[in-house]
Amino acid sequence: TVPVNGKFTPRQRAVYESVLNMMTYAKKILRPGILKSEYERLVRVFAAGELVKLGLITPAQVAEKPSDPPIVRKYYMHGCSHFLGLDVHDVGEANPVVLPGMVFTVEPGIYIAEEGIGIRLENDVLIGETENIDLLGDVPLLPDDIERLMAR
Repeated sequence: TVPVNGKFTPRQRAVYESVLNMMTYAKKILRPGILKSEYERLVRVFAAGELVKLGLITPAQVAEKPSDPPIVRKYYMHGCSHFLGLDVHDVGEANPVVLPGMVFTVEPGIYIAEEGIGIRLENDVLIGETENIDLLGDVPLLPDDIERLMAR
């Protein structure tokens, strides 16, 4: 996601940074041995904290079901990852244990219809034995880097 005019507004930057935080967290926990459904749940729980920081939901709404707050789906309505292989949405088990050699997207997003803001980031990750390989690791993701790129 890039700002169409080349510069993030303060609100766009705040939302972008929250999505980037979600991506960083998701890439950290997407490791061999985790069940995909548990991974997705943990990303939603993390997203709840970001949505609270953005003032979109309240701690009380999260507290209604802190293990997987349904209110998160108002602003983050899709999963974070899916298989990537021969096809864009490659087939595989619905709820696999993540194993080395698998390739997943990591694509969190926050969509605020009432503000006309939608931000989604996507990188593709090869699951490794000891560390993952971000297949798009050279793509600029920091807001300042994106603004510099857009200014060219």
